[in-house]
Amino acid sequence: MKRAFIKYLLLGLILLPAAAFGQGTVYTKTMRLADFPQKTTKIVLTGIPTVDALLKEEITSRWRISPYEFCDEAEYKATVHQNLYYFLHFASDADFTYMLLTKGGPNSGNPLITFMDVVSIPVFSAGEPKHEELVFLPAFIDLVQEYLQKAMVSETHSYGSIKSIKHRIPKGTKVCKDAEEGRRLFIEGAKDTIVPILIWPAETGRRKYYYKLQVSTDNHLLYEFRRKRIHR
Repeated sequence: MKRAFIKYLLLGLILLPAAAFGQGTVYTKTMRLADFPQKTTKIVLTGIPTVDALLKEEITSRWRISPYEFCDEAEYKATVHQNLYYFLHFASDADFTYMLLTKGGPNSGNPLITFMDVVSIPVFSAGEPKHEELVFLPAFIDLVQEYLQKAMVSETHSYGSIKSIKHRIPKGTKVCKDAEEGRRLFIEGAKDTIVPILIWPAETGRRKYYYKLQVSTDNHLLYEFRRKRIHR
């Protein structure tokens, strides 16, 4: 009971500033995502030929929740502050590269049309991704899509991170714990199997963190998402 009260109190604090706009109308994140299915999602290419070729292939075969088209970084920068598109793109910090979905728009004004970070997920170490990291690109694309589908109808999911879409592991499902074997099983598309995805920082050390995910090999559902400290 106490946890539930704190959860809804925090959600209320998040929504409170929006109530001051437009005669008390509350524009929740779910409401701000209502135009997503009708708008084109710009898939921003990285400029790395191997990554872009795979990205085009996987988006073409997997993206199903909105119209889409590809663009380069220059077009993204020119249009990101117009209320015309959503953008699926990559950004890096010192340690990781993230896949992000953002809503294009101005930085202020009507909340329904302003810029908004929708969701992000770590996908590679910082720098040009390695072949073994690219293997899991299909899963990351599907995880973003599942988050969007749930966020458009649920405030709990819309205000949560990617880990808000975690599922419980079904009984009888094989759970692989070895990263190398898991990569092989993922490539093979093994049935009823969950594998680990480990995303390491560009440089490791005792004060660094890595991410551990568990996903199913066939339908790419999320079963674990944790940031863990490196102890070596």
